[in-house]
Amino acid sequence: MKKIVAVAIAFLIFSVGFYHAYELSELLNKSRCLGCIALLPKVSTFKEFWVQYPSFFHKKGSPTLPEWLLNESKQHVVMLFFWYKGCDPCKAQWEDMVKNGIVVGSEENGKMAANYSKNVSIITIDIVRSELGNLLEIFTPAKAIPSTPTTVILFTTNQTYWYAFSGILDASMVKKIIREAIEEWYAAARA
Repeated sequence: MKKIVAVAIAFLIFSVGFYHAYELSELLNKSRCLGCIALLPKVSTFKEFWVQYPSFFHKKGSPTLPEWLLNESKQHVVMLFFWYKGCDPCKAQWEDMVKNGIVVGSEENGKMAANYSKNVSIITIDIVRSELGNLLEIFTPAKAIPSTPTTVILFTTNQTYWYAFSGILDASMVKKIIREAIEEWYAAARA
């Protein structure tokens, strides 16, 4: 009788573990680490923030953002950093941002460095372990696979302005985009 109970408990534990592993692998299959599939775009120019989806997104209108994110973007410029633990390019971008004084800590508990913390808040989202992982789809072009790393910088004045990039975003470009976001946010606040 003890053997039957032990086998039943072992089977139950195995089944739960198998289901959990299946859920995680399914989520990873829905998104891609751009470095892991040898596609590692780098942004070379930044022209402007968007209000509506740009034409290459093949989506219409403005992104529908959750209320909490809209509220946060009215208080600060917000940087969203989508990543997951097995993504080497995510780690490389994060380390570059740490080295260049943009963020401190790790992807899991990162914060903006002191020189940015007054005007910018960061939300790091582990697309595998966070319930916020589905936000990545908002910032992914239609018919494209959500990919990591993805960096989004946004702020709200009379409307929400945003810029999203999938792939490694060089720290100097991150600084440039953040600086422009802060300037535009302050200019709109004074108007």
